[in-house]
Amino acid sequence: MCLVFAGCGADGGSRTTEQASLDDAGVTRSSACLTDDDCGDGLLCEACADGFQTCVPGCRVDAQCGPNMICTHDVQCLTCPCPSGWCDLDPCRDLDGDGYAAALTGTCPGRSIGDCDDAAPSTHPGGVERCANGRDDDCDGRRDANDDACRDSCPGSSFCASSIQCGTGKVCEQGCCEQCPAVSEPTCGPNECLLPGGLDARGCAAPSVCAACASCADGFEPVCGKNFATYGNACLAEAAGTTVMHTSECSRYEGSACVDRSDCPFNQVCRETGQGRHCALVGTCTVDADCAAVTSVAPCGDAGVATWVCRSERCAARCP
Repeated sequence: MCLVFAGCGADGGSRTTEQASLDDAGVTRSSACLTDDDCGDGLLCEACADGFQTCVPGCRVDAQCGPNMICTHDVQCLTCPCPSGWCDLDPCRDLDGDGYAAALTGTCPGRSIGDCDDAAPSTHPGGVERCANGRDDDCDGRRDANDDACRDSCPGSSFCASSIQCGTGKVCEQGCCEQCPAVSEPTCGPNECLLPGGLDARGCAAPSVCAACASCADGFEPVCGKNFATYGNACLAEAAGTTVMHTSECSRYEGSACVDRSDCPFNQVCRETGQGRHCALVGTCTVDADCAAVTSVAPCGDAGVATWVCRSERCAARCP
């Protein structure tokens, strides 16, 4: 009969002969397993004091657990058989890749600790408290106006979570709406035309540029340049010194500075554009992760469901 023990566990030895014990009726019974190999994935062969062995859920090493899990061995056994360890979430996991682990105490080699939101790369200790987004961005236990970083920090202005909240000609910096500087337009030569310069890294208007436009056709096929300016066709975008980010005109708020997708309209993503992070139309990309917002289904026939990957700064369907 298997009794209840506190702190009982495996004896660690391999067994080469079948183990047996007596049940309540005095009948000899054979163990269900001899080694861990006799059990399936996620199971260990463990024994009670009477020597009877059976398969139970558990682990001995981290490799037996899933991603972002570790095998913990501070198991307090209240019944037999008892596993030598349990798979548990790794306190040093960093799911959002911001260099901060979810652990609140201890050490995590190669990472800092104290991430209060491991799903948001902009949220971690020492982060910038954005004063109107309802989150504790710097993980100090206070958020928005209750954080010292925000209190009275916007004299003559207003709190903001993104530049979109500030209106035309303004950008959101350190949680405050700031006026964009005025720009001076250049004087073009007789054989040049004036083309829009788009937006700068802050999301403010950049000066227009003088360009040789005579070689470009008059056809109107609007494109959105990588500088977030709309041009009449791809030739004019090239003349202005930029590349085409997508066909069709730039959408409203494209080019606004952002930290994550919550700063952008529903049809845009927040991505690295080469001059910081800006809102950009869904379907444009720098890395494959930018294509996660693409919801359309591409036909793959009998091959299965397509995944979306980044190819030449545009999301493309890849069949299995």
